[in-house]
Amino acid sequence: MSSHATITKGRLTAYGIGGIAIVVLVLLLCICLGPGKPGTRDIAFGPASGAIMKLRLTRVGAAAIAGAALAAAGVLLQGLLKNPLADPYILGLASGAAVGVMGWIVLTQQVAGMAALTPWLLAVSTYGTSLPALTGALAACGIVYFLARRAGSLDPLTLLLGGVVISTMGGAAIMLLNNLVPYGARADIVSYLFGYISEGTPAISIYIALAVTLAAWCMALATAGALNVASLSDAEAHSLGLRLNRMRTLWFIAASLLTAAAIAIAGPIGFVGLICPHICRSLFGPDHRQLLVTSPLAGATFLMLADTLVRCTGGWFNGQLPVGVVTALCGGPFFLYLLSRRPSWE
Repeated sequence: MSSHATITKGRLTAYGIGGIAIVVLVLLLCICLGPGKPGTRDIAFGPASGAIMKLRLTRVGAAAIAGAALAAAGVLLQGLLKNPLADPYILGLASGAAVGVMGWIVLTQQVAGMAALTPWLLAVSTYGTSLPALTGALAACGIVYFLARRAGSLDPLTLLLGGVVISTMGGAAIMLLNNLVPYGARADIVSYLFGYISEGTPAISIYIALAVTLAAWCMALATAGALNVASLSDAEAHSLGLRLNRMRTLWFIAASLLTAAAIAIAGPIGFVGLICPHICRSLFGPDHRQLLVTSPLAGATFLMLADTLVRCTGGWFNGQLPVGVVTALCGGPFFLYLLSRRPSWE
C-alpha cells in the first residue's frame, strides 16, 4: 500500500472519529435544551423527565438521520452531475414526496368514515406521512431515471432536465390536490412543504430511515474513489477503466434512497445538501472519500442545531417554525455567494 493511501486512510479514520464525537456531543446538548416555562420566551437547559427526554431524543435523532442523508446525497449528486450547485431535491424527489403526502391526505379524508371497511388504511396510518412521502419520492426517482436512461447510458444532462420537469409537474399536482384538502389541513401541508420534524415520528419510520441511510452511505463510501475518477471527462474516466454508466446508475440510486429516507421522516428540507458538502470541501479538500465521511456528519450536526433552534424559540413566533425556514435562511445567502463565484472543483 502506498504512503499516500496510508495517510488518506489515517485521515479518514481521524475525521470519522472526530466527527462522530462532535455529533454525539451536539446530540446530548440538543436533548438537554428545550423551551422554558409556558408563556415565557426562556430557553431551559438540563435533564427533563423520562417522557420528555424520549420525545426529544426521537426528534433530535430524526434530525440527525435526515441531515446526514441529505448531506451525503448532496456530495453524490454534485459529483454525478459535475455541478457544484446540485442539491438533493434537484431531481424532483421533493415534489414527488409532497404529491404522495397530499394524495394520502385527500385519500384519508375521503374514506374517513369507511375505516371499518378499510383495515389496511388503519394499518398504513400508523406510519403517518412517512410511507406516502417515501412512495412519492421513489416514484419520482423512477420516472427521472427512465427519462435519463438513453441508449443504454445514464445521461447527466437529461437527468437534470428530467428532474426539473418532474418538479414542475409535481408543483402543479400539489396545487390541484390542495383544492381537494379541507381548509383545516392546509396549514399542516404548508409546514410539511418547508420541512417539519416531529416528536411523534413513528419509531419504525426512524429505524427504516436509519437502515436505508446506512446502507446507501456505505454503498457511496465503497465507491468514493471511483467518484473522484468520474469528476474527470468521460473519455478520461473510460480510459482509466471506470464503468461510468454502471457507477452513475449506482450513485443515482444511492442519492435517491438517501433523499427519500430524509423526506420520509422530515419532509423536504432544502439547502442542507448544498451547504454541508461545500463547507467540508473548503475545509478538507475535494477528495470524495473525505467528503463522504465529513459531510454527513456535518449535515447531522447542522440539522440537529437548526431543529433545536426552532424547538426552543417557538414562543417567539407564536408557534414553532418549520425547520426548513432556518435552513433556507442560512442556505439562501450561501447559494447566492456560490453563484457570485466561478464554480470550481479544484
